[in-house]
Amino acid sequence: MGIARIVVLPALSMLIAASGAAHAQSVKPGLWDTRVLKMTVDGKDMLSQMNAAQEQMRQAMAKMPADQRKKMESMLGGQGGDAMSSRICISPEMAAKDNAMFQQPPNSDCDAPKFNKSGNRMNFEMSCKHEGGRTVAKGETVFGGDEMSSKVEAVMTGAGGAKRTSVTETQMKFVSANCGTVKPVDQLVKDLQSQTGRATGPAPAKK
Repeated sequence: MGIARIVVLPALSMLIAASGAAHAQSVKPGLWDTRVLKMTVDGKDMLSQMNAAQEQMRQAMAKMPADQRKKMESMLGGQGGDAMSSRICISPEMAAKDNAMFQQPPNSDCDAPKFNKSGNRMNFEMSCKHEGGRTVAKGETVFGGDEMSSKVEAVMTGAGGAKRTSVTETQMKFVSANCGTVKPVDQLVKDLQSQTGRATGPAPAKK
């Protein structure tokens, strides 16, 4: 199980955390700053490896044709040189629909996420099959106004049965009602659907 699969977790964790907040209260549509505060895999700090992977990606993007590079930059949310920081756009349609912010990763088969609210805290659980393996995650989102923070613990089981455990802590802050050039998450998912040829989308949430 390589780092490429692990790199997906922060973004997925942010979406699950945001989905939890959406389930509990109205989330503002618009641009949100997201940052990974901590990430460990099997107890090992992964931030340095994530930064190295970001540098490799930046070098690869520099060699791309201009139109392809622009598309990649848009999909990455304009995160620039910071591997731990990115921006996501929540469309009005996503904010208005129950559980619409939970979007399955392409080529994945996810069970309906479960949410349980208590005060300003939302506990959540999810499970997805992906590339012959399975990821089971649970965590908590704490929300208040224009900020949300979350902690997600995930157990990743590969096709061969090998397991890895990760802990990811993230933070989201509202920036603006105008997303500018950053595509909404639901549009990015549709773009990925067209590339993979497989439909993905939100499943009904369990309470």
